[in-house]
Amino acid sequence: MKALLFTVLFSVLVSFSFAAQKETKEESKTEIAALSLSGQVVDKVSHEALVGVKVCLEGTDKVAYTDFDGNYQFKGVEAGQYNLTASYISYEESKIENIQLSLKKSELNISLEVVN
Repeated sequence: MKALLFTVLFSVLVSFSFAAQKETKEESKTEIAALSLSGQVVDKVSHEALVGVKVCLEGTDKVAYTDFDGNYQFKGVEAGQYNLTASYISYEESKIENIQLSLKKSELNISLEVVN
């Protein structure tokens, strides 16, 4: 009877130990994914904020559209190197390459030029 009780208690302790390790690994993944990238998109000449600009983070499925103040934001981005594109009707597409995300919060402002 003591052996059975000991075996059950040991099994429960081992299960809790593995569960705790799994939660720790998931928390560290969450910290890695907690990076963000934000900024403002403006007209290159007038410096006015552009509303509704499509901003894409290449290599991910993340797309953001600028708000009424021209601001965009990506949350939950993993650390790494990315390319960013911004496109808007009547403006030339802007592509910014090799953006290195390694800080918890990064800011990148973009200026778009009217198509001639």
